[in-house]
Amino acid sequence: MRFLRLFWFHLKLYASNQYFFWLTLSSTASIFLLQYVMAYATHNLSDPNLWVRSGVFGLWSSATTAAGAIGFQRYQGTLRYITNTRIDNRLSLAALLLPAASFGLLAFPVAYGLAVFLKTGHANLSWHLVLVMGLLWVAAALMDQLIATFFVLTVNAIVYEELITIPLLLLSGLFGSSPLVRPLLNAGEWVIPIAVPVNRLLNEQASVNWLGFLCSLALWTGLTLVLSGRIMRIAKQTGSAGVM
Repeated sequence: MRFLRLFWFHLKLYASNQYFFWLTLSSTASIFLLQYVMAYATHNLSDPNLWVRSGVFGLWSSATTAAGAIGFQRYQGTLRYITNTRIDNRLSLAALLLPAASFGLLAFPVAYGLAVFLKTGHANLSWHLVLVMGLLWVAAALMDQLIATFFVLTVNAIVYEELITIPLLLLSGLFGSSPLVRPLLNAGEWVIPIAVPVNRLLNEQASVNWLGFLCSLALWTGLTLVLSGRIMRIAKQTGSAGVM
């Protein structure tokens, strides 16, 4: 219950920040409109992947702001207190980072609303698709936890953020899976948790490597539990959490 209260507090604080709020909406709308123009030019407005791909992109764009959330707390001078609480430091940090991916779920209804309004393909909505979106959220939240934890050690989190997150997004297959890069994407499904949900969302008829998904989740969970604890200890010893 303490964790849930802490998470709810950070979620409200996250949603009240105009940068984080509008980034989710603008990134979702911009990628949708870009695809819409291309689909209109090629007479392919019936493609149901337009809104799904936009939702995935919007969720990931929101999830990557976890590094920005750490920088924001550092700027406010509260990061040192967040990393020194009565509960486990990893849980305290998870409560801070989880709102980034959670707020990103808003991207899917925004993208679907745009698809209905602009009359593009959207008949593929189903409970199975919603379930896969939930799995994507779990994967994104887990990746957030590990990646953003490293940014506790540096004040330049936002500078390095895109260098890490964009390659992961490309390897997940969001922007295509041509035969040339397919072997690389297949390998990515075993080590990148978001890769399998993205593949399932965009390729309903394709076979799904659920075993690879579970292995990637186990890999990132283990790394998160081990490395985040060590990083938090280093942050305390060096005082980097208090550096602004």
